[in-house]
Amino acid sequence: MPNLPERPPSYSTAALDRALGLLLLAGYITAIIALAAGITYAVIRIFPTERNPRKNDKDDKSGTNGDGEGQGRLFRRAKRGTA
Repeated sequence: MPNLPERPPSYSTAALDRALGLLLLAGYITAIIALAAGITYAVIRIFPTERNPRKNDKDDKSGTNGDGEGQGRLFRRAKRGTA
């Protein structure tokens, strides 16, 4: 068997794999955030909100005098003077 020269020590591939893995993870997180920001920007551009929302035609003040007869009340107040 011929006398072969000794191979030089190789560098650690595990450390390089970890470094590349961390870079890929950082790139993946950046891409996900950029995608979410892009979708949000597009939705805001397509469906803008009104700066001054329109007021309802009907005033919903029918039950504000405290008699408990207003619509949408879950519990009615007892009228005073009735025993």
